[in-house]
Amino acid sequence: MIRIKKLFAGSFASALAVTALIAGTVVVAAPAQATPADCQRYLADRGYVLTDARINGCSYGRDTQWLCWGTLQNSGVARSHAVNACDLANN
Repeated sequence: MIRIKKLFAGSFASALAVTALIAGTVVVAAPAQATPADCQRYLADRGYVLTDARINGCSYGRDTQWLCWGTLQNSGVARSHAVNACDLANN
């Protein structure tokens, strides 16, 4: 009877370790990162043509959001769209 208890306890511990390993892998997975491409896709989805100025504006979103906003607005993007697009490029 003692052998069965020890065998069961060992199996249970192994199963628990595997479960913890799998759960730990899920927990430490990195969140998705936004990129200038997300900014460009957002603008294109709202009907904006992707000009050089708009592509550059999205690239600035990574480093300096104010430069991204200004570049996009100067290229004719509505303020609210520029803010949202730059947020996507900056995350």
